[in-house]
Amino acid sequence: MKSYERREKVAQAIKREIALLIQQGAVKDDRMDSFVSIVSVDLNQSLSSARIMYSVMDGSDDIEHVGTKAALDASAGYMRGVVARRLNLRYAPKLIFIEVSSLSKAVDMVDLIDKTVAKDESHHGEE
Repeated sequence: MKSYERREKVAQAIKREIALLIQQGAVKDDRMDSFVSIVSVDLNQSLSSARIMYSVMDGSDDIEHVGTKAALDASAGYMRGVVARRLNLRYAPKLIFIEVSSLSKAVDMVDLIDKTVAKDESHHGEE
């Protein structure tokens, strides 16, 4: 197996396990937003660190997003240990959480499309 294939498999497994931890409420922090989605995981070549891209899917302000980042950063060590045990990794990668806004932009785009379609249908109904 090529190192690239192994890296991709480990990244997908880490993504799945972290998403499960968040979904199951293993991160017990009041700052944590309930609608966090893991977008992707990028492992470096030596598998020593993992950049975890996540998105918050609500329309709240940036202050709550800072709380979510702080909660994820605070629980990174715990999640690292759990991921290492579940995946049977000798050396667990350091988890670095990075917020991306791709999902919130997608939700905004769908809302905009829905409004445009509704507006277009109302104009065609008048004719």
